[in-house]
Amino acid sequence: MRMLVFPYGRDCEPIVRHAGLLEPCYEIAALVSPGGWGMAGKDITVVDSGAILPVYEKIQEVTEEFDSLFIPPFEVFGKEVENRLVDEMLKLIPCISHVIYASRLAGENHKKLEEACLLAGDACSFIDFSEYKEPKVFSLAEPIEEYPSLIPLDVPVAVVAGWWERTDKFEVSLALREQFLKRGYHVSQVGSRDGCEMFGFHSFPSFMFRKDVDAVAKIIYFNRWIVEVARKERPDLLLITIPGAIQNFNEQFTRGFGMMHHQVFQAVAPDILVMCTFYMSVSKKILEDMSRFCEYRFGVPVDAFHMSNLYIDVNESEVQNRIITKSIYRENVSEAIAKEAAASIPVFNGLGIGECTRVAELILEKLDPEEFWEVV
Repeated sequence: MRMLVFPYGRDCEPIVRHAGLLEPCYEIAALVSPGGWGMAGKDITVVDSGAILPVYEKIQEVTEEFDSLFIPPFEVFGKEVENRLVDEMLKLIPCISHVIYASRLAGENHKKLEEACLLAGDACSFIDFSEYKEPKVFSLAEPIEEYPSLIPLDVPVAVVAGWWERTDKFEVSLALREQFLKRGYHVSQVGSRDGCEMFGFHSFPSFMFRKDVDAVAKIIYFNRWIVEVARKERPDLLLITIPGAIQNFNEQFTRGFGMMHHQVFQAVAPDILVMCTFYMSVSKKILEDMSRFCEYRFGVPVDAFHMSNLYIDVNESEVQNRIITKSIYRENVSEAIAKEAAASIPVFNGLGIGECTRVAELILEKLDPEEFWEVV
C-alpha cells in the first residue's frame, strides 16, 4: 500500500522518521499537512534509509503515486476544522484502494468515512486501527477472585514512560526497537498508540481504556495478557510504552492522575525505566527527585531520561484551561543536556543521531547478558 499521509502533523513525525520499521506491505508515498500547521514546505528524513519526504500543503500538489490514504492520530480544536479535513478525505475515496484509519475522529466523521468505503464496494477497503481488537486470551466477563495473584514474567521488561503527554515516548520506543533489532534481538513490544500493528507489534490493549472495567481487573488482565504475549512470541525483551502522563501536572491539569502507569507497574515488574520529560533546566537534584518518586511509587528508579524540545507555557495554559506547549530548536536541547553530561542519571535527546544507540547500550549493560540475552 503506497500511502498518502493526511493530515500530517507533529504527532505523526515518528511514524515517518521510522518508516523503515513498517511492515513490508506499507510504504509512505507522500505527506500533506494543512496550511497553518507549520509543517508544509519542510522535508522529513527517514532515519534508516536517509530518504527525504517533502511535506505538501494541499493534496492537489502531490506528484507521487499513491493508492491508499493513511489517517494518523491528530488533534484539532473545533469541530468545523475536523469536518473540513474529513471532506478532503472523502474526495479521495473514489480514487484509492484503501483507507487506513488510526485516528480518533468524532463518531459521525468516523462513520462517514467507513460508509463511503462500504459504498465503494470492493474498490476501497476501510482498515480500522482505532479500536484494536485483542486476541482472545481471556474473557472480560469471567469473575476475578477477591485476592487475585499475578503471574511473574520470565523475560526482561523495559518501560518507556512520560512525565507528561507529548514528550516523544512513541518515537523513543521506535528508536530503541530499531537499535535492538539491528543487534539481532527478538523484541515483543506494546506501543502507546493505535495502529502499532503497522510496525509489527501490539497497540496498547483496549480494555485498559474501558470505564466498565475496574482498576484491579485491569491490573490482572494486563498481567495475564502480557504473559500470554511473552509465551507466544518468546522474546529476548519486552518493550512497553505507557500512554498518558505518569502523574497530574497540578491541581488544574490532572489527566488521569497517572492511573494507567500505576496499573501497568502493578501488573509487571520493569527491569528498565526510560522517562521522557519536557524541556527543562537540568539539575542533578531534579533528576534524582524524579527517579526517587518513581522508585517509591512504582518500585523502579529511572535509568535514563529523554528530554523533548517542548515545554509547558504555564501562564497561557491557565488562561486557556488546557495545556499549551511551545517548542525550541532541538539543538538547544542537546546543548542543555551537554551541560549536565556528568549527571548521576543519563539524560539524552532520543531524536538526536546516535543518542538511542547509547541508551540501548545502557540497557544491555544493566541486564545480565548470560541470564537474559541470547541472540538466536
